[in-house]
This record gives sequence, C-alpha cells and structure tokens, in this order.
Amino acid sequence: MTMLRLHKIFRYSPSKFTVLLGFLLLQIFLTPIAGKTIFLQQILYFYTYLVLLSAVTAIVESKAKLRIFVIFYITSFICSVLFFRDNSIHWLAMSEASDVVMIAIAIWGILIFMRKQKKVTRDLISGAICIYMLCGLLWANGYSLCMLYDRGAISGIDLSESIFGVRNLLVYFSYVTMMTIGYGDMLPANSMARALVMLQGLFGQMYLAVFVAGAIGMFLSQRDENKIIEKIEEDVKLRKH
Repeated sequence: MTMLRLHKIFRYSPSKFTVLLGFLLLQIFLTPIAGKTIFLQQILYFYTYLVLLSAVTAIVESKAKLRIFVIFYITSFICSVLFFRDNSIHWLAMSEASDVVMIAIAIWGILIFMRKQKKVTRDLISGAICIYMLCGLLWANGYSLCMLYDRGAISGIDLSESIFGVRNLLVYFSYVTMMTIGYGDMLPANSMARALVMLQGLFGQMYLAVFVAGAIGMFLSQRDENKIIEKIEEDVKLRKH
C-alpha cells in the first residue's frame, strides 16, 4: 500500500521532485534521531530506497532501466539481510555496489525527465537539487566500498561504531566534500579515496555553478517573459475597450 501511494504521488503530483527533496532533507534530520538503534536505522535505510523505487517507477519510461533498478533493489535487500546474519563484508560490498547502481539510475531518470520538459518550473529546480543530494549519497557508497577493502581509506572515522554509524559519517564526509567545506576532521588516506574526493569536489562546484544556476536563470527569465506578455495582453484589452 505504501509503495502504491508513493507511486501515485510521483506519477501524478505536479510537485513530485519537491516531495522527493523534502524526504531527502527530512532523512538528514531523522538519521541522528534514530541514533544507534539498529532497527530504526534499518527501517530508515530501506524506506529511503523504497521512496527512490517509487520515484523511478513513476519517472523512468525505459522498462529495461526499471527492471535493472528492481533487480538491484532486491539484491541490495537480500545482501543486507545476509550481512547481518553472516557479518561478511562481501555481502555488504554487494549491497553497497547495488545501491550505487540504483542511485545512478534514479539520477539518470530525473535528468531525462527534466530534459523533456518545455518549461523550467519550481519543481524542476527541486529536481536539480534532488540530483545534487543523490550524488552525495552516491559518493558516500563509493567511500564505503573503499573502506570495506581498506579500513584506513578515510582517516578520522571511529570503526568501533555500528555499520550505520560509519555509514552516517561517510554521508556527512561526502556532503562536506561536495560542498568543498573541508573541516579536516576526516581525510582521504589512500589513492582511490583521494581520487573520489577530487572528482566529487570538482562535480560539486561545476554542478552548482552551471546546471543549477542555469536552471534558476531560465526560470527567472521565463517568469519575466510571462509578466511582459501579461502586461501586453492587458494593454491590448484596455485599448479595445
């Protein structure tokens, strides 16, 4: 039932990306509230990807991409369950890799949907911000994969934390890196982590400066054009009277 309701929201709502953005922002605040409770963190984790599944099924038109997304969603779920049962990093690595594919498909689906729209709306601007936030999660998965096979890939992380605790720290590190804040509390310590950091920093700057700023500029330009057209139409009506 939850899946069906979410699907209807993303399928028919004129503010589908605003809804998705609201959920992504809400997740940032819900994660620390869930704290170290594994059960609550698991619910939040899988609900996040359920929301993405609902969004993808409503936005992506390619059946092949939808099938791939569903396959990797099921794979991630099964591998996560097996990890908590066997505590094997290989299951966790497969789950993280599946998450990377899912997020990449979600980002691609949003981009294709946005390209097909004739006008830039407030909701499309929300979609552009959704892509930015999803890219933060994408890179967090990349850092997680680095740490699974090299525990010292990123320094400053307390590995005695639960898997969700470490994951939350990597998400924080990812967004701080993408925004080029650079507090220095966590640092990349091997070549792969450094490469990911450089790519993410470059992406974060270019995306905000080019794509988001361009979308906002087009929106403002369209709004001004609409005002001019409305004014001309009003003048024409007054002259007729």
